[in-house]
Amino acid sequence: MLHVEGYSARTLLWRVGLVLASVAAFVGPSSASALVRTPMSRHVGVCNSHRSQALKTTRQVLVWEKRTGTDPISFGPLSTLYACLRPAGASIAIGQDSEGSGDTVGNVGTSDLSIRGALVSDLFTTGLASREACSISEGPSDPLCATVSTDTVRLFNLLTHRSLRQRLAAADVDYAYSPAGAIAWEAPTNPQTAATPLMLQAVSFDPSRLTEGRIETLDTGALGLSLRFTGLRLHWTNAGQPKSLVLSSQ
Repeated sequence: MLHVEGYSARTLLWRVGLVLASVAAFVGPSSASALVRTPMSRHVGVCNSHRSQALKTTRQVLVWEKRTGTDPISFGPLSTLYACLRPAGASIAIGQDSEGSGDTVGNVGTSDLSIRGALVSDLFTTGLASREACSISEGPSDPLCATVSTDTVRLFNLLTHRSLRQRLAAADVDYAYSPAGAIAWEAPTNPQTAATPLMLQAVSFDPSRLTEGRIETLDTGALGLSLRFTGLRLHWTNAGQPKSLVLSSQ
């Protein structure tokens, strides 16, 4: 392992990520959260021509993936995910996935891909390599390691060409998404402390215009990791007791 001025390269990696994450934790979740810069090619070709690279398809939408570079943190292959309206719509970039190299995992990932009509959503995570390096260096129970990575729910309306990016609170432990117009998440009230109550926050949005309202804190306490939506009704538990609330879309 390479050492620089008394620190291992792995330790330096997570310490840099920790500084960035501390800034994000101080600012808190924002409806205008910026993403890690991604290639945003809007004209990658006729939609159906990418069927051989498809990750997910519906009657209206095709999501496909293409190798586009190298992860600057892990130095592994970096791929970009695209979405387009079938059969001939232009493709837009909706996420990235990277692979590890050696003993370092890929630093970015896209998960929880969902399609409803022309609305595409995913969860984009950055700082994965830094979080792993922190856990190895400081131990998996160090609460600061969970603040190194950042989760952002991203929505793309392929008909209206609008998008929405909602960064979740630092060290989030659970989230739920409703294509009817709401996002909710649970996170520690103090992400830098191991033993801390959880808070439940949510924000509503207009599925067509992808404009959203104000972030609200709905509950705190011994929240269970069981967030789910039925339409706009959010379900969760606190101290083992089931609770629910209907959120209004914007």
